[in-house]
Amino acid sequence: MTFKLSCLVFPIFMFITIVQADVFDITKYGAKPDAEISKALSDAWAAACSAQQPSQLLIPKGRFCLNVIEFKGPCKAPIEVKIDGTVIGPEDPIVIPKGAQWITFSYVTGLKVTGSGTVDGVGGAMSWPTDDPITTVEKGSPLQYNLCFNFVKDSSVTGITSKDSKNFHVNLMTCTNVTFDDFHVSAPKESPNTVGIHIGWSKNINVKNSVIETGDDCVSTGDGCEDVHIEGVKCGPGRGISVGGLGRNKGEKPVAGVFVKNCTFSGTENGVWIKTWPHSHSGDASDIHFEDLTMDKVDNPIIIEQDYCPHIECKKNEPSQVKVHNVFIKNVKGTSNSPEVVKLRCSSANSGCENVQISDINLTYDGPSGPAIQECQNVKPVYAGELVPPGCAAA
Repeated sequence: MTFKLSCLVFPIFMFITIVQADVFDITKYGAKPDAEISKALSDAWAAACSAQQPSQLLIPKGRFCLNVIEFKGPCKAPIEVKIDGTVIGPEDPIVIPKGAQWITFSYVTGLKVTGSGTVDGVGGAMSWPTDDPITTVEKGSPLQYNLCFNFVKDSSVTGITSKDSKNFHVNLMTCTNVTFDDFHVSAPKESPNTVGIHIGWSKNINVKNSVIETGDDCVSTGDGCEDVHIEGVKCGPGRGISVGGLGRNKGEKPVAGVFVKNCTFSGTENGVWIKTWPHSHSGDASDIHFEDLTMDKVDNPIIIEQDYCPHIECKKNEPSQVKVHNVFIKNVKGTSNSPEVVKLRCSSANSGCENVQISDINLTYDGPSGPAIQECQNVKPVYAGELVPPGCAAA
């Protein structure tokens, strides 16, 4: 007798549990359009931050007024702050308590700031009459940042716009592994001290695929920073992407590992820029890479300025004590508003700038002051590839 064995196929179902974040909508906490929302926002944050599972704090579409807020952790689970509306700051900086910033995130891990909305700092006549960021206004209140991140880790900012900050748009201090992606900064060319993103004492910071239009540096890297990656940024108007100014304060930590790649500069004062103070304290900046950059009518496309002196009290006759070394500049092209398309003004101390390597430069100048040139002081660059204009010897 022959037996036929038939295979019975039983479907196997995999059950995947998707944990949906709890949503804490500020309108459920009393926030109303065109009204001040500090309390509602604080209450919503407290609830979201104490949630046992991932949560979302939502600022929905609409216009909301905000005097001041600190989003303070640590939180019990990852948290998203989704800004789809427009958040309007006080026009008068005195409204924000002395010593506070406008919007601050502190001691948060696993933070996501997302959305299609805008934080509008309402910089203007009451905030921009001075060109000194540490100058205080009436009653002694300093000018505030739009967004301040302190001790924030493993976090990201995506999609939102920072508009017309009274001072820096973004200030990062002692942060680790933070990414800005598709981030937009908007402020007039004439707005003083409105740095797009300033990074200090932080490591593993990424700024990518973003548009920064402002009155000061698009991105600036201060002391104590490691592994800063800036890629795909459109800068302009503004003062370029910078390292420094370094050496002004005693005890500054070294800068090690700054990578600026595939960025475009349009009508900016500078392109890529390393700046240190004369008559400075000691410091160190190394492993700096400027690569695959496009300049469009930039005043100073490439500049190392070790006599950076924006204030009258500088002693420019005494050299900077900041050591600048291992700088790699590669594949930079475009147009300059000045004939000195490459300016390497290095300090007479510390053997000037050491190991500055420049390759494949094509920067042109079309103006009345003569042909494009490279300018060198206290430095012996190492050249390779095609050079337009030709390189220079040490002065």
